Amino acid sequence: MRRVGAPLTRLFLREHYADLARMEDVLRAAPVDRTSVRPPRLTNGPLTAAYRTAPDRNLPGGSTVSRADVAHCMLATLTRPDTVGHTLGVAR
Repeated sequence: MRRVGAPLTRLFLREHYADLARMEDVLRAAPVDRTSVRPPRLTNGPLTAAYRTAPDRNLPGGSTVSRADVAHCMLATLTRPDTVGHTLGVAR
């Protein structure tokens, strides 16, 4: 899957990923304190609070996360000054 799926995904979503990169560049350059949360595919699953996070990178093997877990992560991030100025990868 990695040898076929990943290259095809990059090919078909190339413009989408370029747009995301530009958005993150704009946020980094803005003179405000901010934290970006970058989830993979969102699901309608329940809150588990069993998600993983990683600063400034995506998580290996992290292909989904529930919307409830992303909301929980975003609220928890408000009290974490170590995340300010970073993009936080979040996944199940």
